[in-house]
Amino acid sequence: MPGFTPVIFTLYEAWANVPPDGRNAARAAVLRGEILFNSKPITISGVNGLNLLPSDPLGANPLVGTCGTCHDSPNVGNHSVSAPLNIGVADPTSSLNVSYLPVIKLRNKTDSTQVISTTDPGRALVTGKWADIGKFKTPSLRNVALTAPYMHDGSVATLEQAVDLELYARGGALNYPIALTADERRDIVEFLKALTGTIGGR
Repeated sequence: MPGFTPVIFTLYEAWANVPPDGRNAARAAVLRGEILFNSKPITISGVNGLNLLPSDPLGANPLVGTCGTCHDSPNVGNHSVSAPLNIGVADPTSSLNVSYLPVIKLRNKTDSTQVISTTDPGRALVTGKWADIGKFKTPSLRNVALTAPYMHDGSVATLEQAVDLELYARGGALNYPIALTADERRDIVEFLKALTGTIGGR
């Protein structure tokens, strides 16, 4: 997209020049997490509202993006435009633990053969549009360490679980795997904690 940059967060760039010592080890982890957020490639496909249907903004085309593809407001991390997305978090068959939620079966009034089961109709409750079932706004990442539990329904208890590879790799909750190593996962968590001033879990 013209004018788009994947460098969304720049809060900790200055920490690239701090000398290595005990205190700065935590800062180095935060900086690595910020860099990963801005640059880790993610193949994104099948996201309703982004690139599932030919009528979506990117058509029905996979793209290689980053965390900032959806969390793109500079140094805030919510979506910079009004674009609710369906990444599958209300899908009762997802890898999220939503078994405690009721399942709602919705039938299209103009085509009774179209039926969707969901734990939350999402944006469709506001618009009444079939295409908006399961769509939600992208939340801000500022102060994210203070807003547990996560996902719109509170089905993810901790920040660590929210970025856990296993959550994404199974493909049920989201349509794309994010291949993070254990060290990268820790750095992303430290970066997100730093957005609330809780570096190193403090």
